[in-house]
Amino acid sequence: MKTKLVLISILALASILRIWGLDKVPPELFGDELDVGYHAYSLLHTGRDYYGQLLPTYIHSFSEWRAPLLMYVTVPFIAIFGLNEYGVRLPEAFLGILSVLLLYLLVDKTLKDKRVALFSALLLAISPWHLQYSRAAFEISLLLTLLLSGTLSFLNGLKNWKWLIVSAVLFGLTFYTYSTANVFTPFIIVSLVLLHREELKVGFAKKSIFPLLIFVVIAMPIAYNIFFGFASERFQKFSLLSNEGMIRDIVAQREAGGNGFIEKIMHNRPVDVARNFVSNYTTSFSSKFLFIDGDITFRHSIYKTGEFYWIQLFLILAGIYAFIKKGASRFWILWLLLAPIPAALTIDGAIHATRLILMLPPLIVLAAVGLNYLVNIKNGAGRVFSRNIVVLVIFLVLSVETMMYLHRFWVHYPKESWRWWHTGYKEAILFMKSEELNYQTIAFNNTYEPSLIRFLFWWEYSPDKFIKEFTKDQAKQNVLPGFDGFKVGDKYYFGSVQTLGGVSNFVKPGMIYLVSQRDEVPGDWDWEKNPPPGIKVLKTVRNPYNEPIFYVVASI
Repeated sequence: MKTKLVLISILALASILRIWGLDKVPPELFGDELDVGYHAYSLLHTGRDYYGQLLPTYIHSFSEWRAPLLMYVTVPFIAIFGLNEYGVRLPEAFLGILSVLLLYLLVDKTLKDKRVALFSALLLAISPWHLQYSRAAFEISLLLTLLLSGTLSFLNGLKNWKWLIVSAVLFGLTFYTYSTANVFTPFIIVSLVLLHREELKVGFAKKSIFPLLIFVVIAMPIAYNIFFGFASERFQKFSLLSNEGMIRDIVAQREAGGNGFIEKIMHNRPVDVARNFVSNYTTSFSSKFLFIDGDITFRHSIYKTGEFYWIQLFLILAGIYAFIKKGASRFWILWLLLAPIPAALTIDGAIHATRLILMLPPLIVLAAVGLNYLVNIKNGAGRVFSRNIVVLVIFLVLSVETMMYLHRFWVHYPKESWRWWHTGYKEAILFMKSEELNYQTIAFNNTYEPSLIRFLFWWEYSPDKFIKEFTKDQAKQNVLPGFDGFKVGDKYYFGSVQTLGGVSNFVKPGMIYLVSQRDEVPGDWDWEKNPPPGIKVLKTVRNPYNEPIFYVVASI
């Protein structure tokens, strides 16, 4: 009963940290989140993605092709909460909470220690790395949950083969989440089979053939895209194997050395791929990434704060010592060694928190094992610190670090990261929507960020209507006089002002236009205080530092 109460308390903490204030932190839905939400909205109302594909197994977005499962998972949340932050982000929050529970169950299953399982759940519940991806619409949260549940189902299937069917379904679905699964999922399945080959020998046909068949059937549609379709194009874009910069560097090195035979031996694609792979792989374990700065991309972390708390470095080291002393869990060591491989195969994968998040579960388990080892230190003659003091210091430092992280996340991060989350579009577009009936032409600047997906989402534009109307988002000259761009429907235009005299000469009576301060206003000129001739500013949208981002303008 005590274990259940502690677990419930941990899950309650995880829920609060992941659900509270989802509409405020991160500060706004960025482009990929809006894309997930509008695809889900389109699937809900039409059964098609917004490009018109019926129940797609790979989804066509404006800028790229994407694995579709997160969009399908988001559909019921959009149906309940609508096109807003909660409709888009609640799936990841619930998946994050579920992952905390799944890690507890998996650690209890593999290590047979409920205290370590509880410590693992607690450390994951407060993990900066996990929190970041549980509060925004990132596909990796769904992948992590499927991998944990698929692994747990596999282990349960060693005694009840029907769980192997569940495991096959869950592992098969991972390929529809994020490209990291294309490499990691086969590795973890093979590892599980090898580690438990003796248990699988009994009733092999029943235990293996039918689940394997289900796995193949589920994975087959996405496998075609991975090897022959648009998923292969995405892999080539980021893969070390097709890195054009690396190829240029090889050519330059050969030319500098005289293009001799030795140069070809020393400088070639296999050698450079291997070198970059090893560099990426080892860098992913660096203290700078894990404990100091984290991912430098402001959407992936709050930056200047590691993916783990500093105290967890000592807990992980203690966990490694405990594993060596008592006999390591081969499963968790294998998971940790395999986790960086998918990221290491990409150009910028060395400190990419999204691609490396599969390192999180085994490192959390190591920290939990280390914490449990330190908690169990027995008092004895000659010891400087008693066990109680060690435990008190550990939990005090962990609590202080957690509070410092949460303070920065809630107070400073929304201000510091506003540009990365494309703050301002929601306020501007909702205002323009409220003014729609007063204007015959509604135009949006499309150079600051692609504005179409932001318009579709916040306008709640009919997906059925959009599928029928939309052709492409490539700019045409003079789609409006002095305006290059494209059109949606009868009155919505997206592009950039090209006419002499700029916005003042472009905006005509009956038109409302979204102006970008960065791209269309010289210097630090504040149009709200001093508008240009012939223009009235209906709305000014400012960033957290009170600097203008957008103006909604019309002619006088």
